[in-house]
Amino acid sequence: MANSTTPYRLPDGRMAVDVTENKTLAIKDQGYVQNVVADALNITLPATVVGYNYTIRNGGDAPTGAPVGAGSNESAIVKITPSASDLIAGIELTASDDDSINNTKATARVGDEISLVGNGTTGWNVVAPVKGIWAQIAL
Repeated sequence: MANSTTPYRLPDGRMAVDVTENKTLAIKDQGYVQNVVADALNITLPATVVGYNYTIRNGGDAPTGAPVGAGSNESAIVKITPSASDLIAGIELTASDDDSINNTKATARVGDEISLVGNGTTGWNVVAPVKGIWAQIAL
């Protein structure tokens, strides 16, 4: 199933698109919450550019037979990976190029999310507030 290109409104009023397979973000993805609704997906960030910003949300994986959007807690791990020469900094992460961050499945809740902004030099900075537990994973 291809990733959705149809934006919709989340309950809090923000616009989102569903992510159902691995995705590499592009400039056109800014402004939409990337709502990950399948398990074990990787979201790849582009090379850092000053001011680029993305929000990635764990929408949960829907149980078999449930309608789309009926994700459940502890059902989806979300992995975010920068380009090899970039890092993700903030929330007490060790600044290290090419390390990913995961919203770990064992602690994941529908609605966990993180926002990142490109600094144009070394990589991506986490922007508050952060929802959920995001752990650094060395590649």
